[in-house]
Amino acid sequence: MLCGGQIFSERFDGDILAPSARRAARLDHIVHHLGLAVGGRPAATFANRLMLPVSNDTLLRVVRRRGSPRFVLPTVIGIEIGRGDAEVFERYSK
Repeated sequence: MLCGGQIFSERFDGDILAPSARRAARLDHIVHHLGLAVGGRPAATFANRLMLPVSNDTLLRVVRRRGSPRFVLPTVIGIEIGRGDAEVFERYSK
């Protein structure tokens, strides 16, 4: 006998919790940034101090899954020469 799947609780909005997620989107966001900032075992230790029980493997897995922010090379780099630096610049540029 086949049994149709029934949901016995209300579904959350996709922004809050994905249907098969183990963590809320907000917690997943925090875990991702912890993994980016500190990484691996140190991030897991810090997360445990924050009462977020995640392993170092989970932190790295979340970072790999979500990716890191795309690095954009700067197109213009400016150098500001102050009053004291102008004398040094003139001396070495001759």
